[in-house]
Amino acid sequence: MGRLTGRLFVGFTTCLICFIAYSPQIFIIWPWYGRELSVELLALLLPFNALVGMLLWNYYLCAVTDPGRVPKAWQPDARDMDGIEVKKLTKGPRYCRTCESYKPPRAHHCRQCKRCVLRMDHHCPWVNNCVGHFNYGHFIRFLFYVVLACIYHFAMVTRRVLYYTSGLFWDEPSAEELIFIILNYATCIPVLLAVGGFSIYHFYSLMGNTTTIEGWEKDKAATLLRRGKIREVKFPYNLGVRRNIESILGKNPLFWCWPTVPPGTGLKYPLAEGHSEWIELYKSGSEGPGDMYARADHFDEP
Repeated sequence: MGRLTGRLFVGFTTCLICFIAYSPQIFIIWPWYGRELSVELLALLLPFNALVGMLLWNYYLCAVTDPGRVPKAWQPDARDMDGIEVKKLTKGPRYCRTCESYKPPRAHHCRQCKRCVLRMDHHCPWVNNCVGHFNYGHFIRFLFYVVLACIYHFAMVTRRVLYYTSGLFWDEPSAEELIFIILNYATCIPVLLAVGGFSIYHFYSLMGNTTTIEGWEKDKAATLLRRGKIREVKFPYNLGVRRNIESILGKNPLFWCWPTVPPGTGLKYPLAEGHSEWIELYKSGSEGPGDMYARADHFDEP
């Protein structure tokens, strides 16, 4: 049932993207230009279709790319515990009782995928996949191109509407054009607002090198700090904006907007200066992305 639901989500998302991308070109812009190819028409549509192409490519990669799984029998290197996330009481590495294996730094167990995911950000029903180490870059680029394509779409359709009402002459739209103009506004604007807000959150997280789960953890840790249960909270993966972005999109800015393989294996991550480990302060509920792990270098025993 879960697999079928996931496929329905992907099918719906793909149909929505294709409707917003191609219906205005076929039923609004093409009739506007007299159904004839011209340099002006190509200059208008080629950039839009390039954005749509990159959007669909990154959406596909995000959906089919394995976000990263823990290798069988993986164990933390006992000779080099630098950067290993450890439990508060046992001082031992984190362990997933469901998978019966150790969890690398930033890995979490996903109930939907039924396995631990490297650098898990969240499980996304719209791509029917977890977003983790190996597909987070595709996810970020997908959001980026959705926002750009929706802005271009809105400007393109609005330009046609303004042409109708420019005051120079009345170019009355056909009933078909009018219906598709209304439908395109009704789909594009909500998508732009929803994905735009979601994108701002993830772009901010990218610059801070924080996953969605770690964002929840930070909120919980801040609450503990306010209540005086811990003295100091340090999240060690923030390396500075430039290095944070490079850790996901690669070192060459020219390829940040192009699908690339993320650096590293997802089993270990560089730490900011002065940090050596994250300590699990408490555990709430069973293993899974809903668990909140607040990690700190200094804490008070309860």
